[in-house]
Amino acid sequence: MRHTAYFALQLCRELFSKKYFESIRKFFLMQTSSYRLPVISYKGFTLIESLVFLFIFAIVSMVFLQTYAVGTRLIIESKNRLGATALANQKMEIVRSIDYTTIGTKHWNGTAWVYGIPAGDILENETINVNTVHYSVDTDVRYVDDAFDGKSGDSPNDTIPNDYKRVKISVSWGAQGADQTVILTSDVAPDGLETAGSGGVLSINILDMPGAGVSDATVRIVNTSAGVDTTTQTDAAGNITLPGAAVGDQEYALTISKNDYYGAVTYPPYPTSSFNPVDIHASVVANALNPDVVRIDRAADIEIDTKDPFGTAVSNINFSITGGRVIGNVPNTNPVQPVYDFTQDTSTDVSGQKTFANQSFGTYTVAVSGSGYTFYKISPESSLVNGLDVSPGEDFVGQVILLDNALGSVFVKVTNAADGSAIEGAAAHLTNAIAGYDTTQTTDKFGFAYFPTALPGLVAGTYTLEVSKSGFQTDNGTFSVGSALVTRTIQLAL
Repeated sequence: MRHTAYFALQLCRELFSKKYFESIRKFFLMQTSSYRLPVISYKGFTLIESLVFLFIFAIVSMVFLQTYAVGTRLIIESKNRLGATALANQKMEIVRSIDYTTIGTKHWNGTAWVYGIPAGDILENETINVNTVHYSVDTDVRYVDDAFDGKSGDSPNDTIPNDYKRVKISVSWGAQGADQTVILTSDVAPDGLETAGSGGVLSINILDMPGAGVSDATVRIVNTSAGVDTTTQTDAAGNITLPGAAVGDQEYALTISKNDYYGAVTYPPYPTSSFNPVDIHASVVANALNPDVVRIDRAADIEIDTKDPFGTAVSNINFSITGGRVIGNVPNTNPVQPVYDFTQDTSTDVSGQKTFANQSFGTYTVAVSGSGYTFYKISPESSLVNGLDVSPGEDFVGQVILLDNALGSVFVKVTNAADGSAIEGAAAHLTNAIAGYDTTQTTDKFGFAYFPTALPGLVAGTYTLEVSKSGFQTDNGTFSVGSALVTRTIQLAL
């Protein structure tokens, strides 16, 4: 304690004026009365000034410690980077020293070895510990179809597209982000002249719905019969080109994913699949370019709110929802019946809400089950009365409007007597002279109108409904309304 106090006083003597120093000296004398400091003939001191000094001293110490910690961390990261670079160089030297035909990747899937394109003896992924640091080493090997001698699919066609191999080794540590990864790339050419390899060129194109390439999409490629199981990423144009792929007829299963996107998978053809798939497993024909296109797009959250026509939440409503990405169609149907990859039976919560996260774009249909309410429509309106349209990357909130069966009310449906189609813009005029009720509603795109327009419900009694629309004959009718929902279907004749 005494030595610490004396050291602090010496530091203060350099930082402050004589007046401040004398004040601090007296303060420490009070704290360490048995310790004699050199007599200094400075005058003046306050307790507040002493506390200010201690505060400044604490800040200086904290800055020093933070600087020391940052410097230490930078030194450790620099050491880790040097280790990763050395490991990548060592791995690349091993690749260059082995036979060209064995330069390819493989990994153990738990039961057997599976291979990349091209196949080989190099481990696709491995973990190496160096001085307590865990390095993840990923190796990717690709055939390169160099434009120097033409490319496969061009005119004239390059019949030997596997010109050489490009090896990419990534060594990462820590959080394995871009700042903690070292990448080394090298091209390895065969001895002597290039020779024709077996197989063909598999070209995979991942596009969004407007047709633009989706970069950095992860694609897993599996061909069980050829022992292929490899995962890679699309380039800036959304393409993956793999020369040297083994020949196979609709045997390459693709699984596509990307953050914030709704992914896709391919399916075997009908009848192996129970439907006619949109995206069928890819094929490879020998000595040819084999393009395959799969479309994905950004995902969206879908919120369903069950409410009455007056905006009040209706809780705990059972419903089913189907739609989104179309993966195929039902065989031998006319008109064609689509098959969707999303369907779920569920219910809203006590707040009348249900959210489906990260869903596909497309059209969904909702069917309400259970008693007590009648389905009316969905807002915003879709092309279908029970449908909702979800755009890529745009979260959707749909209000499923339900009519209370126990409320005195009238649900009007107006259709064309000739073909049964809905009549939009018809005037539905509901009156009750005794109750003083006189209200006109215009039918929506589905030919619907609902009374009343606000709570409470309609007073029990006899009501007259007049429905008119330019070009159609006017319809009049009288009916009774009690304490329950009344549904009236009106067919207007030309």
